[in-house]
Amino acid sequence: MDTEDNCGRSMTELASAFSAFRDLVLEQWKLRVSAEIPTAAKLGEPLLLNMVPSLYDNIVEALSADSPRPFATAGTNLAVSHGRERAKMTEYAPPDLLHELQIFREVLFSITKARGMELSKSDAEVIGHSIEAAARESIAGFNEADREKSISFIASLSHDLRNPLNVANASAQLIQLKSSDPGIIDLAKRVCKKITEADAMIQTMLDAAVLHGQMGLKLQLISFDIIVLVEEVCADFPLLGQHVSVVGESIVGYWCRNSLKRVLENLLTNAQKYGDSSRPIKVQVQHEDDLMLLSVHNEGVPIPKTEMYQMFNRYRRIEETQIRGWGLGLPYVQNVVESHGGTVVVDSAEERGTTFTVSIPVDARPYVKQ
Repeated sequence: MDTEDNCGRSMTELASAFSAFRDLVLEQWKLRVSAEIPTAAKLGEPLLLNMVPSLYDNIVEALSADSPRPFATAGTNLAVSHGRERAKMTEYAPPDLLHELQIFREVLFSITKARGMELSKSDAEVIGHSIEAAARESIAGFNEADREKSISFIASLSHDLRNPLNVANASAQLIQLKSSDPGIIDLAKRVCKKITEADAMIQTMLDAAVLHGQMGLKLQLISFDIIVLVEEVCADFPLLGQHVSVVGESIVGYWCRNSLKRVLENLLTNAQKYGDSSRPIKVQVQHEDDLMLLSVHNEGVPIPKTEMYQMFNRYRRIEETQIRGWGLGLPYVQNVVESHGGTVVVDSAEERGTTFTVSIPVDARPYVKQ
């Protein structure tokens, strides 16, 4: 017997059963992860869960009849974003990341067996491949964010080094002015020259860090209703007659209003540039657990698979388009969201269209470095 999910697709009996015990799997997973991974025990629920509920939902979708998603991470950077979040917001090491996904697999198969459900070879392969792919992609995201942290450290260290150099340079110049000894003046000039060379090298390091690093933003957190901001931005946004539909609920939280306003404007601009101009853009706001989910969806040509994992790199645009731009929008979006303690996930396929989903804690204050 088949049922339908809330998107109208046919669900197999197996997928329907998996959907029914979703909460049980997530609860047992949370308990085991908190007990078995020491660095996870101190995480609050929004941070601990992160992308795991979405991974589970995608597995259910992949098990559904005639699903356009062959496995859970197909057409989405979901797992990559999870790895980045673990690197930036937790004390995880790569083995911890693998461990929590291994626990997820064990819990899932254990509950399936306890319920007396028999998996076909193909169903087991879908689940196994989904979790293995999530593990690989999460590690890739973790390593990427870890490299960015190293670059940020270099940038901070370089900036601090310039302060004593400036003092030394000023002192050497003062010696030149005060002394009448040609030997001392010549020595002071040599000191100034070497300080200038050192400062140039430090500036090069700073430029490289700004170019390649994801520097954390300074946020001004205030309490406001996100749906009010969404409606305000969508009403004012110049979309050349293209309709924008807004669906959602009132969610009052602590975020940086100006930064999230720019995030939504960037996502709407992308939806307009790369989407089908004859189809409406859909903006949705949801409250899930302790998270606020803000998504922007457009129909049209999907993001090429080769671009999926590179589109958040600075100064990079999607290549298969005639539209010009500096490629700074999506890296800015990612930086704002991660600075709030959240993630941004893209899901794109011809059958589903393209959806960018921003997921951040309703109260971002515990996750923001002041």
